[in-house]
Amino acid sequence: MTNYYTVVASFPHLPYFADAERLPLSRLRLEQRLRMLETDQSRQIFQAEFLAGWRLSAGKLCGGNIAAQYKTGLQRISEPVLREFVEYRLDIQTVVAALRIRQAGRDPEQYTGGWGVGHWVKHIEAHWDAADFRLGTVYPWVNEADSYLAAADAMALDRLLMDTVWRKLSRLGDMRPFGFEAITAFVFKWDILQAWLQRDASAAKQRFQVLIEEIKHVQ
Repeated sequence: MTNYYTVVASFPHLPYFADAERLPLSRLRLEQRLRMLETDQSRQIFQAEFLAGWRLSAGKLCGGNIAAQYKTGLQRISEPVLREFVEYRLDIQTVVAALRIRQAGRDPEQYTGGWGVGHWVKHIEAHWDAADFRLGTVYPWVNEADSYLAAADAMALDRLLMDTVWRKLSRLGDMRPFGFEAITAFVFKWDILQAWLQRDASAAKQRFQVLIEEIKHVQ
C-alpha cells in the first residue's frame, strides 16, 4: 500500500493561481515526488495529465479519430478518483468545443469522426439551439463562457474555466487530505498554475483564432 501521507506531506502550499507569482515546485521535483507512488499509479497520473492537462485544446476534440483516441486513453486509467476527474475535464472541454463549433457557424453533424467525448455529447446535440445546451444547472458558467467566446476574450475564458476546475479540485482534495484525492488535486492545480503563469495575452488570442479557423474547415 502506498504511503500517501509521505507524498502529500512533501508537497508545498500552492497559492490560488490568479494570485501566484511563481511555481513553488518545479516539474522535475513534482515528478520525483510522484515516483514515490506505486509505478502503476504514477503512470496513470501521467496518462491523466496527457488527457486532461490544461494544454488540452478544446478545438482538438473535433474531427478525425481524436475523440476515439481520448476514449482509448481513458481506458488506461483505473484509479476511480483520477478517472472521475479526467472525465469531468473532458466533459468541460466538450461543452467548450460545442460552444466554439456553434460560434463558428457549424453543427455537430459536420464532424463525421466525432466532435466531443464524455457524458454530454448526445444531450448537447439534442439541445443545440438552447443557449446553454440546457446544461445551466450543471455548468452555471456556460453562458458566461459563450460571451467570452463571442468577444474572442481568450484570457477571460481561461480564467473562468481555471477557477471552475480549481474549485472542483479543492473540494476533491478536502475529501481525503492525505489520500490519493489530495495527490490528484495537487497535480492538476499545479498544472493550472503553470499554465496561468505561462500565459501570454496576444498569443492566447492568436491560438483562439486558430481554433475557430480549424473548426470551420474540419470535414
